[in-house]
Amino acid sequence: MDKELREYLEGFKEELKRYITDSFNAKAEELSRQVGIISEEFQRRIDLVVEGHEVLDRKIDELKEEMTFELKEIKSLTKTLFKDLDHRVKVLERIKH
Repeated sequence: MDKELREYLEGFKEELKRYITDSFNAKAEELSRQVGIISEEFQRRIDLVVEGHEVLDRKIDELKEEMTFELKEIKSLTKTLFKDLDHRVKVLERIKH
């Protein structure tokens, strides 16, 4: 090969290396940016799920407290009703005998 061809090929080789390196770096930067965007969106969604679970936990706790209170009221009312019923039955049994 003559000197001119060799110099031309060396120049072409260097230019091709630069082009490939620049293209690779540009693609790597774009990929990194896209991964960052996806990561941020994923984190945002995780935060929403966590927030939703916190709301549900509070609602469950509130419902549990409400149901506990209502159950105590029902037990108290039932106890009172049974006492009254027992009293009535005893009165009726006394009257019958």
